[in-house]
Amino acid sequence: MAGRFDDWEKDDKGHLKVWPMQAFTTALFGAEKVGLRIEIGAAPLKPGDPVPALQLVLDPAQVRQLAHALNEAETRLADAHFAGLAGSTKPGTA
Repeated sequence: MAGRFDDWEKDDKGHLKVWPMQAFTTALFGAEKVGLRIEIGAAPLKPGDPVPALQLVLDPAQVRQLAHALNEAETRLADAHFAGLAGSTKPGTA
């Protein structure tokens, strides 16, 4: 069975290649598509230098799928955080 991250890009040591999100913007392309620009990586060294970004165009179904996936990820993160907090306190010491 394939692992969760098997198809993710990795460096030569096998670590996942991921970048911090700096910012994002959205735009409508008419009434048919949504533009999503995600600025990634480190901030530019000099003001005015371009920021690396992933620019996507999404149809309405993809927007809904992405919104659902992000909401699901946030819920799992909150559950994991809550579970970690619940296990880190002793009764009567919260």
